[in-house]
Amino acid sequence: MPRGLCTLLLVHHFALWAWTAFHRGFPLLEGMNRWDSAHYSSIVLGGYVMPLWAFLPLYPGVVKFVHALLGGSVPPQVLGSAVSSACLLAFVAWASRWAARGQPSALTPRTEWGWFFFLFSPASYALHSHHTEGLFLLLSFGAFASAWEGRFWRTALFAGLCVWSRNQGVFVAVAAALLLAEREETGPRRFARFAGLGALALAAYGGLLGFEWWASGDALAHLHAQSHWPHVDSARSALRTLWFGNPQQSLRMWSLVRGLFFALLLVASVALLRHSRPLGLYGLLSLGVMLPQGDFSNALRFGAVLFPLLFWLGDRLAAAPTWLRWPLALLTLWLNHKVTHLFIIGSWAY
Repeated sequence: MPRGLCTLLLVHHFALWAWTAFHRGFPLLEGMNRWDSAHYSSIVLGGYVMPLWAFLPLYPGVVKFVHALLGGSVPPQVLGSAVSSACLLAFVAWASRWAARGQPSALTPRTEWGWFFFLFSPASYALHSHHTEGLFLLLSFGAFASAWEGRFWRTALFAGLCVWSRNQGVFVAVAAALLLAEREETGPRRFARFAGLGALALAAYGGLLGFEWWASGDALAHLHAQSHWPHVDSARSALRTLWFGNPQQSLRMWSLVRGLFFALLLVASVALLRHSRPLGLYGLLSLGVMLPQGDFSNALRFGAVLFPLLFWLGDRLAAAPTWLRWPLALLTLWLNHKVTHLFIIGSWAY
C-alpha cells in the first residue's frame, strides 16, 4: 500500500507539472527550477557564492557529483528530482520493512492513513523535487531507526550526514542520541552512548565549519548567509508568531493554512512525547526554530520531513468518524494538489 500511494503521488505531481507547463506555455524544466531549486542549480553549476552558503553542502554536492559523472549533459533540476525521488522511494521501502517486523515504534504509522497523510501532506512535492528534503528524510529515518536498534556507529554516520544536509540535522543528532541512550539499562552506559554520539555529531558539525572556512574563508558562512532572511528582533516577537501578533503576519487564506498546519504539528509533537520523548522533542525543536522568522511562511515545506508527526496525525485521522475522515482526506488531497501547482507556476509554495 505505501509503495502504491507513493507511485500515485509521483505520477500525479509530475503529470500535473507537465500539463501545467504545456497549458501555460513555459518549459517544464523552467518550472522545475523555481525558488530554492534554482539556488541549488546555481551551486551545482557554478559553486558557492554569498548568499548561497545558506544551503548546506551535502545535497548539492551529491547532485553535482552525479552531474559531473554524466558529463554535465543532464540539467541539475532533473538530476535533483531523480536523486530526491530515489531517496523518497528508499525511505518508503525501508520504513515499510521496518513496520512489517511488527515492532511497536513511533517511527512508522499504525494505519494506512498514516502513510496517506505523510505522502500527501501539503508540500510533499519537496520530497521528490530538486530540494534537499528527500535526502534529509532518508538520512533522518536512518539515524532514528539505527538508534532504535542500538547501532551506535550507524547512527553516528546517519546523524553526521544529517548535520551536513540541513540546519535541522542538529536536532536529529540530539534525538538520535537520546534514543540510543534509552536502549541501555544502566545510567553510566546511557550517558556514555549519549555523550559519544553527541561528540561525533559535534565533530561532524566541526567538519562542516572547516569545509566552509576552507571554501569561503568564513567558518560560519551558512549562518551569516541567513542574516539576509527576515528575522524578529526579540524573543517576545518570536512568541507572538504563534497568534499572528507580528506586523508582517496576515490573516489571508494561505497564511492561515500554514498556521493551522503548524498547530497540527505542534499538537502531534506534544502527543508524541508520551510515546517517544526523543521524537516528540525533535518535533518541538523543529517547530520552535521557525518562530524567529516571525511568520509561518515556510511551515508547509519545513513540516514535510517531520514524518513521525505526520504519521501520528494520519493515524488519528483513521480513528475519526467516517463523516469527518473523508472530507478531511479530500481537503488534504486538494491542498497537496494546489501547493504542488503553486510551485510549478512560481507562486510561493513553501
